[in-house]
Amino acid sequence: MDEQVDQESLIIQLRTAFLQQNLEPFDSRDVSKIRNDDRAVLAYLKNCRFNLEKSFNMMTESLKWRKSFGVNDISKTSFSQELLADPYLYFKGYGKGGEPLLVLHLEYHKKESEKLPDLKKYIAYLLENREGAQEYKKVIMLFNMSGCGLGNIDYDFIKYLISLLTEYYPDILDNLLVFEMPRLLSAAWTIIKNMLDEDSRDAIKFVNKQEVLEYVDKDQLPISLGGTNEAAATNVMENDFQSLTDKKQVTFNQQTPQKRQNTSSSDSKSGNNMSPLQITPQDTLTFSVVQSNSESVPQSIKMLNTRDVQVAYKVKTTAPEHYRVKPTVGLVEPGQGVEVSVQLTPGSAVTASRDRFLVQCTPITSPFKGDITEYWRSVEQGKVTEHRLRCKVVMNGSAIEEKVDHLMSNSHHVTSPTNMSDRLSAIENRLKAIEQKGEATNRQTKRTLIILQIFLLVSLVYVSYLLYQEYNLLQESTTSALPASSIPKLKPEL
Repeated sequence: MDEQVDQESLIIQLRTAFLQQNLEPFDSRDVSKIRNDDRAVLAYLKNCRFNLEKSFNMMTESLKWRKSFGVNDISKTSFSQELLADPYLYFKGYGKGGEPLLVLHLEYHKKESEKLPDLKKYIAYLLENREGAQEYKKVIMLFNMSGCGLGNIDYDFIKYLISLLTEYYPDILDNLLVFEMPRLLSAAWTIIKNMLDEDSRDAIKFVNKQEVLEYVDKDQLPISLGGTNEAAATNVMENDFQSLTDKKQVTFNQQTPQKRQNTSSSDSKSGNNMSPLQITPQDTLTFSVVQSNSESVPQSIKMLNTRDVQVAYKVKTTAPEHYRVKPTVGLVEPGQGVEVSVQLTPGSAVTASRDRFLVQCTPITSPFKGDITEYWRSVEQGKVTEHRLRCKVVMNGSAIEEKVDHLMSNSHHVTSPTNMSDRLSAIENRLKAIEQKGEATNRQTKRTLIILQIFLLVSLVYVSYLLYQEYNLLQESTTSALPASSIPKLKPEL
């Protein structure tokens, strides 16, 4: 009870101190929240361990930043389609305490100074519109570092992101999980950690595929991170597949069929005019890879408008973290066609046959020149036509399913699977074993290189020693060859 009274007293003291200063540097909407919402004030107190001075300073600085950054005025129209098409930053799944999981695949991040301001705003917008924003729910940030190199490390971007979670959004960060960090980048992270205060450093946890399960259950973890969560990733721009308040996994087949017109491949072949777009391919999107962990050759979804009006389209997938899709939305003019580029990301080939694509389209009866993303928000579901595509991966001329059969038939340790899910799990285990052997080979190669370097260093020292000895002998022979009269006599000191 006393603790509750103390909290209420501190909230009043902090609010009073803040409102007594000059409020011009702050956004009136933020000031109103501090004036009327105890939870907003309490968040700063919790973040600073109920230290009034630190809480006041943090509140002042973060609210100044909010106004200068224009956080309250950022909307989805602030971002380009190119930024939204790169699915390497999204909400997907929940932590063991129900915290929304914000995933960043750092492998796909490139240091581009001209794009950094928009990316910073996008992240702020994601956090501002996160699930539970009204409840001040914490989030878990997961940095997927697997496959990263030094070229992916952007100190300005990472420092901003951590500052965002620890300074500008009080009491929001539950944990920052650094997933599968390569040893090569250990030094880089040491530099980053030194930029942070003690509390922020304590929030950073370095985890692998086993350790991450201490924070996130396997059924909530994306497949690309070793989990089983096949639900669509969610960013606040596209929230049609999975509501942030609904943890249930969602697939295309779970959408309500009565409200939408479905276009099948048989409809397309028979010339059915239900769909305003002729879509190619009709059934299967085929990706070609050289190895299971390599990037695919870009493929295209081609759409031809057969109507005399504009047609809006939108492309979705059940696994956005596995693909680069550009553009995801757009307009097709009457009689014209467009192509959507689709590329399978590295490491996604083995499970790609589980994935599905959905092309949605709807005719626009009057000329349209506005924001097509915003337009989709107001489309009546009964006017939307859908076309589904399966995914297939070809590796070195054969379907990856055939590779699965081949590897399993040559393996004495894999039992005969009864369905495709078992087959895919078996091939994943087999590929992991191959990767482990490759890592062992790499370690042996590194050890050999170290031994060679030591040998070369010792040889260099030995050669240097021989040269030094030779030089001394030469000096002695030169001195002894001089006539005695040429050698100066030293006068004895008095």
